[in-house]
Amino acid sequence: MMNQQKKYVVFIDLDKTLLSVNSSVPLILIAFRKGLMSIFSLLKAIWLSIVYKLNVSDPISITKSMAFWLKGIPENLVDELSEHVVKQQLVKKIRPEILNEINHHKVNGAHIVLLSASLPYTCNRIAQHLNLDDVICSLMEVENGLFTGNPSGNICIEQEKAIRAKAFVNNTGFDLIDSYAYGDSFSDHFVMELCDHPAAVFPDRRLKRLAKSKKWKIIS
Repeated sequence: MMNQQKKYVVFIDLDKTLLSVNSSVPLILIAFRKGLMSIFSLLKAIWLSIVYKLNVSDPISITKSMAFWLKGIPENLVDELSEHVVKQQLVKKIRPEILNEINHHKVNGAHIVLLSASLPYTCNRIAQHLNLDDVICSLMEVENGLFTGNPSGNICIEQEKAIRAKAFVNNTGFDLIDSYAYGDSFSDHFVMELCDHPAAVFPDRRLKRLAKSKKWKIIS
């Protein structure tokens, strides 16, 4: 059924798009300081983040590997740490440029969706803080209150973002013809290609090159 209240849909990535930082970094650091993460896991996470930034390996495999540090940690503890990180650090890292875009779309009657590879413990709180309409993100398996270290379903990255966006509009009655998509990474181009109004936000080199060739909006 078509949404009667909202006119069009906007998909916004979280890390390095809506936020100027990667939201997982402060969470990992506080987990390490609290003894929830070994020095080996911390160094591995740092190495994987460098590899991801250099685009020299599969982003899906890297993201899965980075999330494995959660294995054996209680979900409620990560939820509490995420609340602290969002309130104390991440809300201060919201890009004013994207906040302006969000406010513009709200005035124009948009349904705004946070579409991210990050986990709901962060995504839901950022969305609530900004009064966004929906969240589509990655999930981790939880058994007996503890993380298994494995994703629940597919990580919401690359083609999976496009799949989720298509499913969302099909289920809600919106149309991709009038939709917007904001992303910072070349891996976001799958969902950006679907939308009539893609915007590259402080893009990496590959996305910036693609955005220029396709005459997409660039925010930097």
